[in-house]
Amino acid sequence: MIRKKFSIDEILNEFNHKSKLSDLISQFITLQPRGNSFVGKCPFHNEKTPSFNVNDEKGLFYCFGCKVGGNAINFLSKYKNLSFQESIKYLSEFAGISISSGNFIENKKDKKKYEIMRIANEFFEDCLKINDIANKYLDLRISSSEIVKKFSLGFCPSDKFLIEHLQKNKFTNDEIRNSDFFIKNKNNKFFGRFKQRIVFPIYSFNNQIVGFGARSLSADAKIKYINSQESDIFKKSNVLYGLKQNIDFIRERKEIILVEGYMDVISLYKNDIKTAVSSLGTTLSKNQILKMWNLCNIPYICFDGDDAGQISSKNIAMKMLEFLTPGKSIKFINLPKGEDPDSFFTKFNKEDFSKFKKESMDLSELIWQSIVEAIKENTPEFLALLDNKISIICSKILNKKVSNEYFKFLKNKKDQYVWKINKVPNISKNVKFTRKTDENINEKILIIFMIYEEKIFKEFIEEISELKFKNQELESIKKKILEIYCQNQYKFNLQYIDHLKEKAENFFLEIYELKKTHLKDLKSEEKFIIFRQILNNLKLPDLIKESKSLKEKILITKNLQDQSQLIKKYDKILGEIKKIKNKTT
Repeated sequence: MIRKKFSIDEILNEFNHKSKLSDLISQFITLQPRGNSFVGKCPFHNEKTPSFNVNDEKGLFYCFGCKVGGNAINFLSKYKNLSFQESIKYLSEFAGISISSGNFIENKKDKKKYEIMRIANEFFEDCLKINDIANKYLDLRISSSEIVKKFSLGFCPSDKFLIEHLQKNKFTNDEIRNSDFFIKNKNNKFFGRFKQRIVFPIYSFNNQIVGFGARSLSADAKIKYINSQESDIFKKSNVLYGLKQNIDFIRERKEIILVEGYMDVISLYKNDIKTAVSSLGTTLSKNQILKMWNLCNIPYICFDGDDAGQISSKNIAMKMLEFLTPGKSIKFINLPKGEDPDSFFTKFNKEDFSKFKKESMDLSELIWQSIVEAIKENTPEFLALLDNKISIICSKILNKKVSNEYFKFLKNKKDQYVWKINKVPNISKNVKFTRKTDENINEKILIIFMIYEEKIFKEFIEEISELKFKNQELESIKKKILEIYCQNQYKFNLQYIDHLKEKAENFFLEIYELKKTHLKDLKSEEKFIIFRQILNNLKLPDLIKESKSLKEKILITKNLQDQSQLIKKYDKILGEIKKIKNKTT
């Protein structure tokens, strides 16, 4: 539904949290980052040295040369020679803001709603000062009058006192009834929504009170927390509780921690973590996402450490995909089981929280975890679902560059996953080894293919012979197998390596066990894929080393013909490296 009336401040505020002024202006002039701002040559006068500044946080531009400055509307009006209404239309289309044309007059009804919220909150603050029960509760939970004042906490008394106070401040009965402080029951009688509760004022992005949250003081209350219902001025999707109080710290530290509730924000603040905000629940809207990204490139999500909190984190992870752009992401802080940010600090301290934050999970890792958890069995038909899920996930990412990178990342994760499920770490206790089973694992499994998979061995014998294992013992065995194979006219029989078994009995016992754990029940095409992966893994270090050597030779070679040959060889090797890294071979 499109609102009929918007104030200029509301339009600019909407633009500034959905977009950036630098993105708008950089369509017309070249801007370069400098500190917290952007600079460029002024489009309104000729200059050699850039003196035109754009500040995204304030949503303002200013030229120190010609002294022209203003907001997004001022820029469009002057640069594109647009009328006021044309500038508004351009701005709304650029940022995706729904505004009806031709009517930007301050809405008097909304203005009254803002005013009644402000007056009521001042009254709630005064009531808190004289309510012993509410103060005892806050002393127990917060134990800081400074924080209570910082977050403008209050107490809502009985309906009678609230109505009398609002009437004294010239509000009509209709305005009071429509203020959201009262709920109509089945008998068409009004009763107080926040009566006998501690109230938490909720501020809009332009720092006006638009609603309240409230916490019951009664242990018997059926509903512990309650919020204002949504209205013309209050939309949960357009607010972040705690942003008003923490904005300076967020800007200074370039950090945001999203939590579930008001007390989570306040508890973090109490423990000197002053970068927390709440979405008033476990959902996150596009507006909230963009607002956080305007202030911080990689916000943290810190929900409760229970199953519900984990599910909510995964839901948000999936929702974020659509809006991802290069350099923008989120991380997830996983609290101990059963803890929320508020209860966490009854057992732990700030340093402990910092450790959990340091170990936070990347968005890409949580997405992969969600994909794997949906696979019920590690059978071929279920593993085939991985590719489908990866494609679906990547299709949700609208930015093509980010989508391509996610596809590479998730495909690589899938390859590693398939590899691991075919690997059993514990070998028979009867087998004694001189080294760990997973040491030189690629070389050992390649030798398995040489011994037991003659078709694959024969097809790739040239590439295998060009490989040089770092482990001299394994290199010697590989060479001996190649020698035996060639001497017997490219035919292989296990009896040919009996004498090798005598010399390296433990090694061949290990090889036999690895064959049972890694190649058992695999189809021919699956074996082929695994072999190619191993071969690529072994080739890659040598190719990288050779490319570096060729690069040095190219730089010192003076003969143009020799240099040209070296460049061709260098380009060919780079192509092979790229193929291996992208898993396209």
